[in-house]
Order: sequence, then structure tokens, then C-alpha cells
Amino acid sequence: MIATTALTGIWSAVLTPVDENYQPDAARAIAYYRDLLRDGIDGINLLGTTGEAMSFSAEQRLRLMEQVAAGVPRERTMCGTGASALGDTITLTRAAGELGFAAALIMPPFFFRDAGDDGIVRFFDALLSRSGPLRTTILLYNFPAMSGITFHAELVDRLIEAYPGVISGMKDSSNDAALQRAVLERHPELRVFPSTEATLLDAKAYGAAGCISGSVCLWPQAAHAAYANADLSAATAVREARAALSGAPLIAAVRARVAAARDDDAWLRSMPPN
Repeated sequence: MIATTALTGIWSAVLTPVDENYQPDAARAIAYYRDLLRDGIDGINLLGTTGEAMSFSAEQRLRLMEQVAAGVPRERTMCGTGASALGDTITLTRAAGELGFAAALIMPPFFFRDAGDDGIVRFFDALLSRSGPLRTTILLYNFPAMSGITFHAELVDRLIEAYPGVISGMKDSSNDAALQRAVLERHPELRVFPSTEATLLDAKAYGAAGCISGSVCLWPQAAHAAYANADLSAATAVREARAALSGAPLIAAVRARVAAARDDDAWLRSMPPN
């Protein structure tokens, strides 16, 4: 089994800066990601939803992965490798392992929303049987609002049983505490991450491994103190700050704040249609 001891704490689902030609801007990305790791973030989630992964081609994603791996501590980086196309998911997941990333975060295929559990299991069987010997661990990415698929507890059971020692956890962007509890009751060894820092202490109390959040980059030190030290005042401040973002598109709101903090309007540029 691949070691997962570092997969805990506060992980930032990071923005992807883009240039005027809508290419990932690796130089800006690497400088920013290093600053986050210095400022209290335990790890970064490269090319997740906040990073607009699905708006980039597999080739663009692969190139950015290679560049980030050369400039950011790989053991503190997990990478989103899910795609609707099986071949792209295989290529990106294999690359995440070869590049030495801490984990590959995999959203299920998201176009055929009537796919049942059997179809999702078939997808993972095809993926894992064709990816070669994995050099990283797998986190399931539960985001039914985007994928149309829920990694409910029984589906997680099937995947864990079929691939023991391969799947080590789940990011839950539905922020369903009941689902997280159910998965942890069945599989207490799994690393389960809510996607919000607003409930850090409650989630930690029932066994969550931390959080993977698109907004935690805005208050990394407070979030780290809240989780690592069970700091109630920091947790309250983080919860209130996160609540203040509600009602606005998250990626745009985070981009605006990052652009202001870094005095760099290039961070306002996102991939169409965002």
C-alpha cells in the first residue's frame, strides 16, 4: 500500500493562472503555490474544479503537471486527473504517479449522468487495469452537482473491495456530513476531506482528515490554526469569512481577492465560460 500519512490537514484547491492565449501560466502558478505552502497550507490540489481542470485539454493539463512537479514539493501536491474520456484519465493518472504527486483526485466521468454504479465500477476497473503499477494513491472526488454521480457509501464499499490498498480517501464537495460519517464508519482508515473550511472542527471530531477547499487560500494561517490547534477563535473567523463569499461565483470571487492581494490583474483572467 502507498503511504498516505501526509494526506491530512488544510489543502488548497488552487486557481490556475492563464495567459492571454488561454494557456496555463506555470511561472505565476508556481510562485503562488510556493507562497501558499509557506503561509500555512499543508498541501495544494492542482487542477481541481477551482483550477478549472475540465476547461483545459489533456495536453495542457499534462504540461502544467510537469512544470509544477519541477517547481513545487510533489509530496505536498495532489492532482485532479479525472476526465470524461477514459484515455485522458489513464494518461493523467499515470502521469501523476510518475511525477511523484501525493495523490490523484479522480472525478467520475460526467457526461452520461444516468450511468449507474455498475458503469462507474467498470470505469474504475478499466482505468486501474490500464494505468500500470500505480506510484501514487487515489482519492475519489465526490461532486454530484458537477458530475451527476454520487460516491455513496455502498459504491465506495464496492470500489474499496475491488481495489484494496489503491483508493485511500475521498474529497466530498457535496459537503454532506451524513455521507462522510457513513463512509468513515465503514472505512475508518480512509482520508475523507470536506471541501469547506467552514466546518473544520466538527468534521475533525468525526474523523475527517482536514479539508480541500477553493477559498482556504484566502486565510491559510487561520485555517491551519483552526485545524492543527483546534483553535476555536480561528475556526470562527474562518467560518465567517467563508460565509461572506456565499452568493457570488466562487472562482471569480477568489480570483478577485488573489489579484488584489498580489497586485496582479492577470489573476482575474479565467478560462471561458467562467
